[in-house]
Amino acid sequence: MRFATISLAAAVSVLVLVGLSGAEAGTCDPAKCVFPACVCPSVNPPNGLDPKTVPQFITLTFDDAVQAATVPIAASLMTPHRNPNGCPAKATWFAQTLYSDFSLIQQWYAAGNEVADHTMTHPGDPPADEIIGNRLAINAFSGIPFAKMAGFRAPFLNYSKSTFDILAQEKFLYESSTSAVPTDAYWPYTLDFGVANDCWNGICNQTISSPGMWEIPMHAIMDSDLPTANAYVMDAQLSGSTDVVATWLKSNFNRHYQGTRQPFGIYLHPVHVGNSTAMYNDFFAWAAAQQDVWFVTNQQLLQWMQNPVPASQLAAQSYMKCTLPAVGKEICNGLDDTNSGTIDKGVLQACNFVDGPWSTCYGCPTTQPSVTTPVPPRVITAGQTGYRTPVPANCAMEWWDPIAAQCLCTSSNCTFTDTAVTTTSSATPLPTSTTSSSKSAGERLAADSLWMTSGLGVVVAAAVAGLVQML
Repeated sequence: MRFATISLAAAVSVLVLVGLSGAEAGTCDPAKCVFPACVCPSVNPPNGLDPKTVPQFITLTFDDAVQAATVPIAASLMTPHRNPNGCPAKATWFAQTLYSDFSLIQQWYAAGNEVADHTMTHPGDPPADEIIGNRLAINAFSGIPFAKMAGFRAPFLNYSKSTFDILAQEKFLYESSTSAVPTDAYWPYTLDFGVANDCWNGICNQTISSPGMWEIPMHAIMDSDLPTANAYVMDAQLSGSTDVVATWLKSNFNRHYQGTRQPFGIYLHPVHVGNSTAMYNDFFAWAAAQQDVWFVTNQQLLQWMQNPVPASQLAAQSYMKCTLPAVGKEICNGLDDTNSGTIDKGVLQACNFVDGPWSTCYGCPTTQPSVTTPVPPRVITAGQTGYRTPVPANCAMEWWDPIAAQCLCTSSNCTFTDTAVTTTSSATPLPTSTTSSSKSAGERLAADSLWMTSGLGVVVAAAVAGLVQML
């Protein structure tokens, strides 16, 4: 789905019909919904915090296949930007199996980003085997633990009640396919009392009760403050000129930042970013210059929701720190372990299939993963020379050597490298104009070239043309 459009007037009408107030979802009983196990839909920050004291989160997400042609696009929107504690900006990728390179999914995760589920082949209103199979395939060939693949977004944002039922059965932590406009611009909430967004499609009238599972609404970009305003959920850059969309981004950010600070989301398909990289980087730089603005993954956002602290205390939270394992030798783990400027050089296995080639640390399968067989048998099986041992439950993927079948971290005092840098930026005014910051996006990218030689930046050199991205 490229973008979704709904008028503000239509959204207001639906909210009135289903009986939702402007601040709380009317079906959630605060007496029974006890924080932090249960959180009612609300435009206000959790646990009674003053909006002026909470962080303004920015959630940047990407959808669809993870490829050598698309990862550099995502990296170009992240590497120029850092959080107030000096840590690099992080993002969430809703990844699919079809057309993805499993080694790049692993590298995205190893760099400290989040990988979430987007089905195997990108069908609308996906059945259970599409959702379950995708996690199985990514776990098997990218080495990411099931518990870390905790989120889901429906392809085309096309979901139904059965989607929520499947996610609850599979114990997902959160779902993020519903849209939010100013009248239902809720902070993340749990689904104990059902869905409170996208009521226009009838989902709010469905009997959905998934205690403890979260909904992270996708906050739309509004093109004006008028009742006739249109809401653009994904790829807002496709809906206007660069100058016009840049104005939308700043005015929508201001509504969040100067209001009750609901998370501000930018939701993209990398193949649709096109010539909008500079526009987004200028916006991110402008937003990051404001006080208490943090780039987070969806899982980081939910960690804060479960134990909300003022912005002044956020840097001290363990989930906001940034460290990489100091392994000391090159193993197949998605990292540049020896600071050579390359990732997993000489240890990846290349797998060739009709749908396209991809690489993995964990052994090529006999056939391409599919909905019917998401984890086919390996070409080289256990007991044979050259077998790659899967990551065991008692070792983190980053420390596991699948070739030697050895965990290089077996205690709590393993060595890590802090990737934070000192930041000295100060807050600037909040204009709604499109005035650019003093440095262009290109200049900021050049200034961050050192970081670009490690982590995700290594992937940029691997970009190739002609790979396919599912829309």
